[in-house]
Amino acid sequence: MDLILANRALLDHHAPPGVVGGASPAAGGLVEAVRPVLVPWDGARGTTWIGAGRGPHDRAWTDERGFELLETPAGPIRHQRLYFPEADWRGHYAEVANGFFWPLLHLVRVDLPEARPYYPVPEPPGEAAWGAFERVNRAFAGAALASDGGVCWVHDYQLALVPAMLREGGFEGRTGFFLHTPFPSLAVAEPSLPPPARERFAAWLAGILGADLVGVQTEADADRLREAAERLCGARPEGPDLRVGGCLVRIAAFPAGIDTESLARQAPAASLPAAVPLDPALPLVVGLERADYTKGVPERLAAVGAALEGGARFAYAGFSAPTRPGVPAYDALQAECDRWAEEAAGIAAGLGLPFVQSREALAWSEVLALLREAAVVFTASLADGMNLVPLQAAIAQASRPAPERGVVLAGRDAGVAAAYAGFEADGLVPFDPLDADAARRVLRAALEGRPGRVSDRLVAAVRERDAHAWGRNFLGALGAA
Repeated sequence: MDLILANRALLDHHAPPGVVGGASPAAGGLVEAVRPVLVPWDGARGTTWIGAGRGPHDRAWTDERGFELLETPAGPIRHQRLYFPEADWRGHYAEVANGFFWPLLHLVRVDLPEARPYYPVPEPPGEAAWGAFERVNRAFAGAALASDGGVCWVHDYQLALVPAMLREGGFEGRTGFFLHTPFPSLAVAEPSLPPPARERFAAWLAGILGADLVGVQTEADADRLREAAERLCGARPEGPDLRVGGCLVRIAAFPAGIDTESLARQAPAASLPAAVPLDPALPLVVGLERADYTKGVPERLAAVGAALEGGARFAYAGFSAPTRPGVPAYDALQAECDRWAEEAAGIAAGLGLPFVQSREALAWSEVLALLREAAVVFTASLADGMNLVPLQAAIAQASRPAPERGVVLAGRDAGVAAAYAGFEADGLVPFDPLDADAARRVLRAALEGRPGRVSDRLVAAVRERDAHAWGRNFLGALGAA
């Protein structure tokens, strides 16, 4: 593998050279999945990661072309940072990527803006914002074309125009594109795609179809992508692939995994946050995710309150790390979370039960400790590309004796529910977070260890399908595409 293109850098520099501890590693599912497949740079070969330079001190660490060497547990990685005017970055990232595509891409089964008042309607981008989106994508494509990479792996929806730009620019290597989010249903998304927005979505999809291989998280995502490509881009099906112009594009599902070895080493010794004292007489229900409107945080809090009110006794610890502060949609979400958290906290207080719901971003070791000690890991994504938290929970729980392990709950429209279908009796239980009664019932059943706790069979499956396997499978298919 030669080139990885991602909107984010592998880490941001928050201090000038010479200051210890000034680097902040990027967080999120993309980096978690990709980090284990990085190939050390030996001066001539290895991975070059191309990402945006957004850290306040990034320029002090890079040469005039934006290059630097980053030390990682796998060895040194060559990194190139691209720098953009603030207006271009705002148009690309805030307005187009997060104002339009992020809410749109999660509309896989239900019209979420209609079903949930706090879920924002995708905002069709104007000419200026779309121009910024194109310029940022073209800069990434230009950096790849200027390299001597033989394989280019482009990641996620922010850089969807890059594959077609590489093809137009005569890139001689193979191009792979992986979408870490879900792919939406055209039928569900139709109300959010009036004519101007529909053309933008079609252009975005046409960019993806410039790749030799397009990877998505689930077979359902692949089916929805093929349907949209036929209807919006004139693609013709050839088996599981698509004929686009004179080119054949392979479409396939590659469910993302995690670095199980690293997590298994760290989990046993991890310490709980001070705010979460364990009570051996009470099962611990844990909720962990970014404070995003796709993650079902209000739905989880409502189910927790309903279960407590119905007589269940447990301690609750929820942590939702802040994301994109100042964006109106996230402000609306936080107000909804606060409302349900206050109600559930009041019920818990009346019963004398511990309850914590915090906006704090925890240290990784604290996250692992919570996942390890939980009787129930309660994720409730309304829709998700994969949601790696249930997989992390399974490996963290494996450090406990099998009879003492907990249950992991996952929203039915998260990729993990499809990728691990058939493991319901092994402690990974899907449910519909939009059904309040179903959410309450599944929590009550999980507190009693039904239908089953995290099993060795589930742990083995997560290990077998780890991030290394994901990377090998994708890159192997790209070589054969």
